[in-house]
Amino acid sequence: MPWMWMSKGYGKGYGKGYGKGKGGKSRLAGPPEQKIWLGNLPADLKWKELQTHIDELGTKSAWVEVFGGKSAGTGAVVFKSAEDAQTALAAINGSTIKDQQITADTWVPRPKEEAPATADGAAAPAVVPVA
Repeated sequence: MPWMWMSKGYGKGYGKGYGKGKGGKSRLAGPPEQKIWLGNLPADLKWKELQTHIDELGTKSAWVEVFGGKSAGTGAVVFKSAEDAQTALAAINGSTIKDQQITADTWVPRPKEEAPATADGAAAPAVVPVA
């Protein structure tokens, strides 16, 4: 590669916003009333196929995600309103995609566990048991 002048404003990381680590807001963030959890999804299912299936059932989805890894076979759908989510829940639960029956349920956020308070009112440090 030939020599190239790389002053400020040119090249990676200068003024373009690349690599700043700002991280965006999760698309699954928002009120749980607008979200539906899906289970028993086929392993090879893509989000676009799921979105098409849900939209064909009559309710337009705002965001669809199919989870992989340890959560493979599950997914989440976000709707614009709680009413849309409830209507879609009734339609999606029991519907079939790729010869598998989908299980749908309301989104239940995982409760945040807080450390017990010490005598002086400060939170106690988390203790991890050693096996």
